[in-house]
Amino acid sequence: MIITSQGFGHFTDGLNNQDFGIETPRMLLILDGCSDAKYSEVGTRLFAQLFSRREEFDSLEKFEENVKNTFDEIILMIEKYYPTRKELEMEFIMENLLFTIIACFKTEDKYIVKLFGDGYIVTQNKSGLVSYMKYSYGKCPPYFAYRYCECFENEDFKNYQFKTFYFDNKIFPKICIATDGIMPIAKGDVEGVDNFLFEGNEEYVNATINTEKQSFFDDITLGIFGGKG
Repeated sequence: MIITSQGFGHFTDGLNNQDFGIETPRMLLILDGCSDAKYSEVGTRLFAQLFSRREEFDSLEKFEENVKNTFDEIILMIEKYYPTRKELEMEFIMENLLFTIIACFKTEDKYIVKLFGDGYIVTQNKSGLVSYMKYSYGKCPPYFAYRYCECFENEDFKNYQFKTFYFDNKIFPKICIATDGIMPIAKGDVEGVDNFLFEGNEEYVNATINTEKQSFFDDITLGIFGGKG
């Protein structure tokens, strides 16, 4: 199950929802566009469309290769429209392709999360206890697109790799990945959502987000495995 909603700050600023999500039986993928990039919502949707057309795009084993090949394909397709590499980087890559990538894969005995950038992993254990794990880099998180930017000087971010997390589904039968727009729920500012989230009650979660719209300044996107039952 994937839930996404435009943040109140983006609504008041006239910006579209810059997040995007894909769901298959074995993979959840959410993309969180950089708010400071002019066309983040274009980049997340373009990437998602091309990524989802790759062979076995929801394969855990091929995931990182598929991400790289999709970025390669986009840049190869677009670069002919820009006279110089600097213009390609500054006017297209930095304005369109800066987004966090979070994927969760369901295997027979595990949930495996791949994270590039910032966001949340939320688990519910077999006793019903909900835990929020936040990964944050402040205003400048690493983005996969920095690998293609010679003008970007932070070599650490250029060499950054996906972080991988493993969760035994016997201990954690339910898991959620989320963009950092979930912060009001994680902080407890918006109460009563946890149980409905992990019950897979999409209508209630959507209604709560809409009712408490002003609490959600940033776009929020959630992907849940194990939500029903």
